[in-house]
Amino acid sequence: MARSTPTYTPAGKYALGCFISIVLLTSDINYQTFSSIRSLTQAAGIYSELTFQYFLDQGVEFTSIRSNKKDLLRANQKLQDELLHLQNKIFLDQQSAIISKELFELEDGTKKLFEDRVAQSFQVASFDLKNYLCCSSHTLHLKNPNKFNIGSNFPVSNGITFIGQTSGSNLNLIKVILLSDSSHVLPIKIADFHCNASGAGKPLAIICLVSRNSRSSDLQINDLAFTSGMGGIYPNNVLIGKIKSIKNINIDEREILIELNGDPLQQNYFGIFL
Repeated sequence: MARSTPTYTPAGKYALGCFISIVLLTSDINYQTFSSIRSLTQAAGIYSELTFQYFLDQGVEFTSIRSNKKDLLRANQKLQDELLHLQNKIFLDQQSAIISKELFELEDGTKKLFEDRVAQSFQVASFDLKNYLCCSSHTLHLKNPNKFNIGSNFPVSNGITFIGQTSGSNLNLIKVILLSDSSHVLPIKIADFHCNASGAGKPLAIICLVSRNSRSSDLQINDLAFTSGMGGIYPNNVLIGKIKSIKNINIDEREILIELNGDPLQQNYFGIFL
């Protein structure tokens, strides 16, 4: 509860207070009684000021470092983006060069295979790799964006040799049966020996089943196999592969296994002779 009237203080207390103050002041002036306390107070004030200035400087430095770090991160991200863009451009340029080289070699090679026919290049759309590696059905599909009217039995080349023949087209795709497909038959010749080689149902392999009494007895491993030109699909005298093995399968028949030199897995473009 607040007082309604001020409290009375005797005049002697004021006088005593003034006397003590004068004594302390005189003592300090003459004998430096409170110099240590005054120095301590001043030191404390200076230390507090220095401490405050230190934290202030640290705060400014931290803010500056943080700002600089953000600038460095932005600059680093920009450099990374530019590097990625450059790497992608180099990769695309390399792929473009590879494709151009592959198409040039394909076009140049196909001219030598069929001098009197024109070859059109087509890119691979899909490859039935599962069946190619395990089973007897060996096919691939080529893209046909211009919708050329491609029927069956057109020879397909990789620019060096033949890898198969067309089996018609559907929409924007052309189906190709490879030489190694078990349903495919290729007339070949090895020196003076002729046979109809069937697809072995294995990658890069065709086989001739011939009589043991035939002229096949003169054949040897690594003898070269060529197209014979018979059958009306492939031209004559194109190297297809070489003999890999010769074995007797019964008293009447001999199997000649021929390793093909046209690997359909090595290219993305093939030529079709129209």
